[in-house]
Amino acid sequence: MKKTRITVLLLLALGLCTPLAAQENESVILRAMQDELTRNMEKLTIEKMSPPFFISYTVADERRARIVGVAGGITDFDTTHARTHDVRVLVGDYQQTQELYQSMNFGASMYGRGSGMALDDDYDAIRRDLWLSTDRAYKNAVETLEKKRAAVKQQQISDEMKSLPDFARAEPLQLRQDHVPITCDIAGWKDHVAMLSRIFLEFPDISVSNVTFSLTDETRYFISSEGSRISTPRQLVAVMATASAQAEDGEVLSDFVLHLAVAPEDLPGIETIAGDIRAMAGTLTERRTATRMNGTYTGPVLFEDQAAAELFVRLFLGDEGLLASRMPVLDGPLAALGSQLQKRNLGEKMGRRVLPQEVSISSTPKRAAFEATPLIGAYTVDAEGVPPADELTLIREGTVEALLANRTPTLYTSASTGHHCPGLGSFAISSGAIAPGVLDVFVSEGPTAEAMKTELLERARDEGLEYAYIVRRIRPETVPAPPVDTDLSATFSMFGRNPGEASAPLGDVVAIYRVATADGSEELMRNIEVLKPGSSPLRRCLASRDRAAWNSTMAGSSSIPGMGAIISIGSSMSGGLSGIPTS
Repeated sequence: MKKTRITVLLLLALGLCTPLAAQENESVILRAMQDELTRNMEKLTIEKMSPPFFISYTVADERRARIVGVAGGITDFDTTHARTHDVRVLVGDYQQTQELYQSMNFGASMYGRGSGMALDDDYDAIRRDLWLSTDRAYKNAVETLEKKRAAVKQQQISDEMKSLPDFARAEPLQLRQDHVPITCDIAGWKDHVAMLSRIFLEFPDISVSNVTFSLTDETRYFISSEGSRISTPRQLVAVMATASAQAEDGEVLSDFVLHLAVAPEDLPGIETIAGDIRAMAGTLTERRTATRMNGTYTGPVLFEDQAAAELFVRLFLGDEGLLASRMPVLDGPLAALGSQLQKRNLGEKMGRRVLPQEVSISSTPKRAAFEATPLIGAYTVDAEGVPPADELTLIREGTVEALLANRTPTLYTSASTGHHCPGLGSFAISSGAIAPGVLDVFVSEGPTAEAMKTELLERARDEGLEYAYIVRRIRPETVPAPPVDTDLSATFSMFGRNPGEASAPLGDVVAIYRVATADGSEELMRNIEVLKPGSSPLRRCLASRDRAAWNSTMAGSSSIPGMGAIISIGSSMSGGLSGIPTS
């Protein structure tokens, strides 16, 4: 179904195992990892081929719990202990490795990444799993490097790009953080999920709904041939409710409630969550008969609360944002598509203003809490073993100053900033991508959040408009919608656009209101597609100086080294939450 589009002039308002058992596990796992890595660095080779110059192993030892409720009953309950491992083998040297190369054989780039591992603390079994993955990864690396060298000779690559190293050096790090297992009343949460899912029975027009409680308690081990040896915990709990209904004209509508925290005790109280679900279900029911917008609108739009936080994720942590990327060497049919596949980011605007001078953006990944809210994105070392700075200023007083980067050098970054973050949920290792952990948006001067609506109406009146719009909720990319007829569903592309092309949709806007400039009255709307604002509206946006904490998850880019420049991966799955924790 075709949606009416809005072009935006922007306004913004901002206990699963014992500690002793965990230590014993760690001793066996790390010892097996270290011994196998040492053996392979010393002995792994193929006749007349280069031996590896770098190997790293990552093991994620993860315990998960998941409870799904529908209409007052528990439809799925699962507790899982899983181990996955990631093997990275580099051949060549730091200047040129087999990475940053892609042919049509996408699967070959994933050898040794995100594979299962023996659950028993069996030293020999762990080493065997690592050896098998290392052997496969090495053989593939040797073959790929030869293909890459041939492709480089055949293609016209600028001297500037040829001079870039493929892999940045990093200082080795020794770090062990104690893991305090999550304690959780699983039986109590089964009762809570059943009660919360029963709320939707009060709304007969809602056709599909569910409530999911999920818990992830993980210890991540990382070692490298450079000398790093790291053990860190990662924990996340989530309560997510999704629902869908159908309007009288057939349009499928959906909405969600999502609460994320580091531990169960950090979640809102059950009554608060129940109130949020009941309010969401009421709004979704109201949207069934809400007014459809006809025509188009170009003018001021106010983003409030969750929508303001999600807007920054979409604009600055997406393909065209503050994430460094580099185009791989493309071979075969892909080579002809290079210019079309290349993603552009804000590195091209380094030193130029992209936001009002009152707005600055920093990454502060070691910040564990904001006021009383624990931040799920906080971390001390990234997935490549690189510690981030306490604060990295990305945009200072509206001007681009730096990009978030991993160990792949780009035209705008020469070394890692320590921001290659692993994901949580399914594909927990292989979904790692560049992310800020904690993104701090600071506004030095601006109205209060309460005054923003007045500013919105004044700007709309100045343009002679009868109405303006307020966006309050945007579905995060990592939150799945309930299953619906695919013919009636919409998929939004988040790829960049070339000059002159139509703006890309901002995403699935689930709460948007039309505001009358005459009296400020609000009317819930539907069938509206909001377009991403261009550079000019962003430089002229007005932002509130009020500050609040929001926890979310972002999808990130491809985990295939070098392919983040041309591929984005979807992390949302039916009935589950997967992504990179971001605050």
